Amino acid sequence: MNSDAEMFRYLVEAVQDYSIYLLSPSGIVTTWNAGAERIKGYRPDEIIGKSFEAFFTGEDRADGLPGRVLAVARRDGRFETEGWRIRKDGSRFWAHVTVNAVRDDRDEVIGFAKITRDVTVAREASNALRRAASTDPLTGMWNRSAFLSELGQWSADAAPFAVALIDLNDFKRINDTLGHAAGDELLRGTAANLHRRQELGIVTARLGGDEFAAAALTPDARAVDDFIDGVAAAMHEPVLFHGKSSSVPASIGVARFPADASDISELLVRADAAMYDAKERGATEAMRYREGLLEHSASRRFLGRQILGAIARDEFTLLYQPQSSLKDEVVVGWEALIRWQHPVLGLLHPGEFIPIAETNGTIVQLGEWVLRRACSDAAIWQDQARIAVNVSAAQLTDDHFLASVTRALDESGLEPGRLELEITESTLISHRREVIATFAHLQKTGVLIALDDFGTGFSSLDTLLSFGFDRVKIDRSVLYESLQPSRTRDVLRAILALGHALTATVLVEGVETEQQREILRTEGFDEIQGFLTGRPGAGPMRPGAGEPPRQAETPFPEAAEPALAAGEALLAELAARDAERAGPETGQIRLALP
Repeated sequence: MNSDAEMFRYLVEAVQDYSIYLLSPSGIVTTWNAGAERIKGYRPDEIIGKSFEAFFTGEDRADGLPGRVLAVARRDGRFETEGWRIRKDGSRFWAHVTVNAVRDDRDEVIGFAKITRDVTVAREASNALRRAASTDPLTGMWNRSAFLSELGQWSADAAPFAVALIDLNDFKRINDTLGHAAGDELLRGTAANLHRRQELGIVTARLGGDEFAAAALTPDARAVDDFIDGVAAAMHEPVLFHGKSSSVPASIGVARFPADASDISELLVRADAAMYDAKERGATEAMRYREGLLEHSASRRFLGRQILGAIARDEFTLLYQPQSSLKDEVVVGWEALIRWQHPVLGLLHPGEFIPIAETNGTIVQLGEWVLRRACSDAAIWQDQARIAVNVSAAQLTDDHFLASVTRALDESGLEPGRLELEITESTLISHRREVIATFAHLQKTGVLIALDDFGTGFSSLDTLLSFGFDRVKIDRSVLYESLQPSRTRDVLRAILALGHALTATVLVEGVETEQQREILRTEGFDEIQGFLTGRPGAGPMRPGAGEPPRQAETPFPEAAEPALAAGEALLAELAARDAERAGPETGQIRLALP
């Protein structure tokens, strides 16, 4: 034990976690440490003098892998790999192997130093993480991420394929009436029925909730038909849940790559449109995407599912409409008006998506985005006018609303006195207690509060007097009605007197002509807003900014008017249906429609 070499030999022999040993130039084991015995199961006297081929699987030996390992190490000086290796008792383990060539002073290879580590547990953990990242935990199917990854690979290979999106029509009712356990049974049974179609070359996934997806390579029209038949058959199969076997109706929409879309996201949008078409029609068979269906599907469900993603992708934008003083025509405020630059449907106005956001609850996140963006924009304007932001009933009753206002002000650096929050009269009526308490707290911080759409609701005088509004905004409909030849201006005068009695500034919306402005100025109103003083646009220029402002809105071209009218009629019809099902709405937000 006097020499360093002896100390090193004892050190190597004592290592327990690594198999470390030497091989002759032909692969014969010449040394053996304690780690090698622990990992591979051989005592030194059982393995020294024998070929290291004993550690390889029969397949690897037949394939000549042991010889290639030594050849590469001899040529390159090092060989590193991972693979299955065999213990003395015949069991397998996943090994990380390094083989280094050992050379003498004449640069001759006199053997090899081989280090092996058992990484089976680490590999299993890594595989488990990969499975968890790509697998739906309830059904064991692929999740959305894995499914999209597969479609991405197919599209990269330019392989024609078809996608089906599937929605269980009665799932919510089953979940609500029979309980979540029954709902989970239904989801697992549906997944099993779909999974059995994999033998037909169909890959399947659960996208979330009661939504499933399937896809298959479809080189010709017959293959598309077979794919649709296979998916439809799976969804018609009965499922055992809550102690009984039953078929649950499903809506199926199909789109083809590249015939219907050459982009994965657009393909899924079209499949979703076809699926919603099937749901509207009550179809029991799959519906294929057809030309024009996408416009038809600019509906509550189609858009509602995209709102949160659109916020993350920064698809929303704000325009600003000026509010001017009647005394000197100076701009004293800007109202934030939201628009959605949809990647497929183009520019959407708030009437097409705000009611949807209110229905599905995403209005809270959307409203917070508007608040933060408006404060951020206003903070860098040279114009020191106030910025008016509409808030919904859902925001006001949200536990985090006050914190979101504070955060928007702190992040932007905007003075609280330049932020005005607008609430509709209907929201005030429906949520009087929450509204008054919340706004009273905000007013103490300096934030301004405005009552919007005044004159369209049925507020009692007691309700209006219960809170000190900074501004009352008279709805355009009141202006138009009051200025009709058959009407007197008494209504306008009464509302003006009431507004001033509330110690509030009174603003009239929808002013479009000089005659209207002069009448309002003569009657003693304070401020106006409308196309006469400015259409929605980028707002005031930034100090010293050379960048062009966002373009102000212009009317739709005549060619687009029929499509727009059809879209508006559809949305109105869908909204009416939803209203019939849901009953009276409580509190709406009006983020725009100047």
